[in-house]
Amino acid sequence: MTVQRLVERTGALATVTVAVLLGFFAMTDVPIGIFQDDGHYAILARALAHGDGYRYTNLPGAPAATHFPPGYPLLLTPLWWIAPRFPANVAYLKLVNIALLPLAALAIRHLARRLGGLGDVAAIGVALASIASVPLLYLNGLLFSETAFIAALFALLVGLERALMKPRVAPSVLLGWGMAIGATALLRTVGVTLLPAALIVLAMHRRWRDAALLTAGAMVLLAPWQVWSSVNAHAVPEAIAGGYGGYGPWLTSAWRTGGASFIGAVIVENLRGLLIPLTLFGLETSPPLVKGAATLALLALAGAGARQLWARAPVTVMLLVPYGVLLLLWPFPPDRFLWPLWPILLVMLVIGVQQWGAAARPATLRTATRATAAVALLLVLGWHVRTWPTRSWENGERANARMGLAAAGAAAALPRDGLVASDQDAMVHLYAGRPAVPLLALTAEQHVRRRTDAEVADQLAGVLAAYHPRWVIIAERESLRAAQQLARDGRLRLLAADTAGVLVYDVVR
Repeated sequence: MTVQRLVERTGALATVTVAVLLGFFAMTDVPIGIFQDDGHYAILARALAHGDGYRYTNLPGAPAATHFPPGYPLLLTPLWWIAPRFPANVAYLKLVNIALLPLAALAIRHLARRLGGLGDVAAIGVALASIASVPLLYLNGLLFSETAFIAALFALLVGLERALMKPRVAPSVLLGWGMAIGATALLRTVGVTLLPAALIVLAMHRRWRDAALLTAGAMVLLAPWQVWSSVNAHAVPEAIAGGYGGYGPWLTSAWRTGGASFIGAVIVENLRGLLIPLTLFGLETSPPLVKGAATLALLALAGAGARQLWARAPVTVMLLVPYGVLLLLWPFPPDRFLWPLWPILLVMLVIGVQQWGAAARPATLRTATRATAAVALLLVLGWHVRTWPTRSWENGERANARMGLAAAGAAAALPRDGLVASDQDAMVHLYAGRPAVPLLALTAEQHVRRRTDAEVADQLAGVLAAYHPRWVIIAERESLRAAQQLARDGRLRLLAADTAGVLVYDVVR
């Protein structure tokens, strides 16, 4: 074994070891279902494991699922076979992300080394800094698909870039990489932006045959999902489509109704949201001038790195364009979409520092670059050293868990001969073992403005009309606003309240 091979294997082993430790550190004891995504993933995986198909078995009639692509639920399905009893299997389900985190770290390390040209130590540093950052620890500790998506995304980028560097690529290889793009998009919908990124790069080199084959490969997996989504586009009532329906009709309706002013408001809101990485430097409450200076400095270094990276990894750099456009137009806070790109930004920053901080550069640029890098490193380390011990990122999870478990407890105490509607519908179903429908599904408009009392009341009335529940269980303020409106109209009657703030209403027939 050569020294280089030994160093590489030692680096890989160190990366995996630290990643496993970080995975267990990120793991929490909070229940599944505290957010919409984690509860739905568990429900859909159970449906697949039980042979019920890709359906929401928590809803009356078990409608087809079109909101989340099936990739991550499929990963969870074997765990339901191994440990079928819920909630005893919660720990097993959460082990999936612990197993995926080392794979994500290795994929980031490979991209940093093979495409970014970084040395072994720098590549390991980028990989571990990526997965040890609080947002990724937070996402990894929940039953979210980000870790799986990051592992797939970076492994795909490494392989695809190396394949496309060759002037001639076998059709079977291109079809295979196209299918890999399709599979990644079935983990998270935003992964579909890989396809236009690769096609733009191929078009720049007039490789039309390769572009067609890559597209055909992607469609092998994407087309069936699109057919399923289209056929079942109206499987759930409009009142809950924002939480259970497909993205396409939901987004198209919002754009058509809101017009250019709505799209402009979404872009402005999301531009603000793109500043979220400054949180990792402890600058979230800094004056605008400080934030602006920090943003410009980081963009300058990342831009220098992107220019250098373009020669070795054009698809990786081009990915930022369609991905960024989608982030700006999507009426949802961009942070969860942004964090999978955080490792790419780190690679670009390190390359930029190496480029502008090199000895051959003018003294002023070299000194400014090194000073900026040192300050940035100290800020990031300082913020994380203060944040890691407190695990403050779990505060919101635990607050949601208390509400959700209280709602599930209230539902469990009710007779079994009626349907429950709740803003904690996933937890009510999972922990009370009964069907449950949601109250106020997400709307695109609420991303840019607060919903009025009349709007939330109308949405709740739509749920009552569609499903005719017997009880309404409320744990959140917005749902309470809606319930109070309907109670004043005589459509709901307060039945009980507990010390956790959960309210139970009778639906007046």
